[in-house]
Parts: sequence; C-alpha cells; structure tokens
Amino acid sequence: MISVLNRLLPLSGSRVYRLLFLAFLAACSPKTTPKVVERIEPAPDREVKIKPKLETLPEEKPVEKPEMVLSLVLPFELTSINHKTAGLKDIAKAEIAIDFYQGFKMGLDSVAHNQGGNFKLQVYDSKDDPANIAILAAKAGIKNSDLIVGPIFPNGIKAFATYSKNMQKLVVSPLAAASPEQFNNPYLITVNNSLEQHTLSAVNFIKSDLKPKKIIMIRSGQADEFKFAVPFKKYRDSLLKQTAFSEIGIKAIGYENVYKHLNPVGLNVIVLPATDRNFLLSITKELWKLSSNFQIAVIGHPGWEKLQFLDATTMQKLNTHITSSYKVDYKTPRVEQFLAKYRAKYSLEPSEYAIKGFDIAYYFASLMSKKGKAFADDLTKTSLEGLHNQLDFVKDAKLGYYNHSLMILKYQDFQLKKVK
Repeated sequence: MISVLNRLLPLSGSRVYRLLFLAFLAACSPKTTPKVVERIEPAPDREVKIKPKLETLPEEKPVEKPEMVLSLVLPFELTSINHKTAGLKDIAKAEIAIDFYQGFKMGLDSVAHNQGGNFKLQVYDSKDDPANIAILAAKAGIKNSDLIVGPIFPNGIKAFATYSKNMQKLVVSPLAAASPEQFNNPYLITVNNSLEQHTLSAVNFIKSDLKPKKIIMIRSGQADEFKFAVPFKKYRDSLLKQTAFSEIGIKAIGYENVYKHLNPVGLNVIVLPATDRNFLLSITKELWKLSSNFQIAVIGHPGWEKLQFLDATTMQKLNTHITSSYKVDYKTPRVEQFLAKYRAKYSLEPSEYAIKGFDIAYYFASLMSKKGKAFADDLTKTSLEGLHNQLDFVKDAKLGYYNHSLMILKYQDFQLKKVK
C-alpha cells in the first residue's frame, strides 16, 4: 500500500501544470469477515451420534509489513515562479523536480504491486534555499522518515548535512555529481559518480583494455579542465607509471605540431579533458588527419555525452571512449514497458530525471520490502542494473555510502554504446 502526503502548493497556469497528479493514492487489501457457526443443542432424552469432523485450521494472516516513510525534498520552487514572466531557465529546476517525482512515484508503485510493501511518500518543496531547508529539517515528518531523498543540488545537500547527522537519518543525494568529501556526512548515500571516480575508471580502462604505448593529454587552457586533468594524472602516476606520458597545451605548441608528441609505433591514447566547442572541433579535426599515420584512441570528458556538436563519424574514426554514470537502452523490453506506462499515466515523454527517479525508488523500496526498517544492512550487498543507472554501493565510515559503478561507452555504429 502506498499513501502520498502532499506538501506542495499548486501552480496555476504555468508549464508545470503536471503537479496536478499529486493526489492521495491508497490501495488497501480486502478484509475477510469471519464465518459465524450456529451451535445446535440435542433434544432431551434422545441419543445423538456425532460424526467425527476434521477441524479446519484458521488461515494464517499474512504478516503486515511495517510502514516505511520516504520523504522527497525537491526544488519545486512553486511560490517563487511567476507563470506570466518565467522563462525556460526559471522553471528548469521545477521541471527536474517534477520529472524526478513522477518517476520516483512509479518506482514505488511498481515495488508495492510486485513485491508488496507499505510505503508512505511525503513530498516537500526545498525551494533550493538553505534557510527553507532548515525549516523543513525541523518538521516531524522529516524527523520520522526512514529515508530522505534530496536535496538534489550541492548547496542544499551541504545545508542538510548537519541535520542529517544530528537525526542520524539516511539521506540520498540523487542527482549531484559532487564528491561526498564535500559534505563529510556518514549518513549520505551518493548515487551519481564524482568526476574523480570517472578519472579513476578511465585510467583503469586504459590499463586493462587499451594498453597503449603512450598517453598524451592535450589541454585547451580552459580552467574547468583541471577538475578532470588533476585527478587523472594522480591515478595515472600510481597505476600507469611504466607507460610513457606527456601533457601539452595547445596554445603553446599549436595544432599543427601535435604529431611531434605521438609515438610512431603502437597505440597513442589521447586524453582530452575539455568540453570547449571550438577546441574540440579543431583538435578532433587534426587527430582525424593524423589517424592515417598513427594509431589513436581518444578518452574524452564524461560530459561529452551531452555535446550535440560532436560528429559521430569523427568520434568513431578516432576510436573514442568516455566514462558514464548512466546509459538508457531504449530498445530493451523493460525500458519500452516503462515508457509506455509513463506515457499512459502522465501523457508526457519521460526525461532522464524521471527514469533516474524510477531506478532510485525501485532500488530502495525493494530493500525496504525485503528488510523493512533494517534495509540499510543490505545497501552494500545489493546492486541494481536499472533502466538508467547501475547502483552498487560501498561504505565509507566518514563519507557514507557512494555508488562506485561506472560504464565505459564507445562510439560504435555512429552512436555511443556500452562496452564495459
């Protein structure tokens, strides 16, 4: 059974009319009325023969599962959006929250229907405001939760960390790719992989699968590159010390001189930590020309998955790989089934946030259905191959639980496909 407690104010006239679905839903199992057996007394002075009768044992009542309270803390920002003047950027956070909620609710429904469970879902508007998060943390509904999902942005997660530790309540960070080291919360469950985890996965893949003659990191000079470049070099130093390595800045040497740093024999792995459009279009064009005379494989930034300007033909020619936290295969039967049910329920196409919400709800609700209040005992023992995410948690005494599962994607047949 699932009951939904709505904490949100309605939004009239805006694109986010979808909040109309926030309603109380309840499904209760039917109760059986006991049979009344009439006792017949024998007539006086008359011998009565009583036939032996097999006693029917009463049916065992199924053990009722404990109510599990889940609280969603999401940035709907309903009181701050002016539907007359709001632009796309203004309502982007609200749309993420709505999509995530819709997918999450479907995940709970699926577990309740297929595995059984007694779930109470509470929904709160964080307003993406640390001051409001402090108010929410004081509410009895939050304090009595078995699991809190959200806030979803780093500032909110950081603001909530103190309250989570004081209450000793598990809190899920469902979307932020921030490292758990930023929050220092032993009760935090981090779903998304940090950029440092991506670099470790990339280095391990280079070592185990590509086995190059040389690794060359080419930087554009943009400051954002260091977030990827620094941890990559740290892990390369410890795991690939024996492999030749060089780091070059394109502004210092020019595109025309890249070839001077490549090894003429054996595989050259080119690491590109940039997401800058002009640089990537120029360097991939140069590498295309060099690929006729040199063996090349490219390791790209995980953010490339969302870059529309990258040419699939070029990426495939350069043997390009990226790490990824997620990949939805829309051709699998279970994804097709989810899409059909989502469209039927909401008359909308599910975004990646809706699919991620489904996976997260399905994972935790399944644990709760089996283990009840002790569901956290199996967090590190239970993994999930979801529609969107792979979930496989490890525990750190200071940082909480974090998902260490990552995929390797490669351009094949002019699209990104999972290869590991």
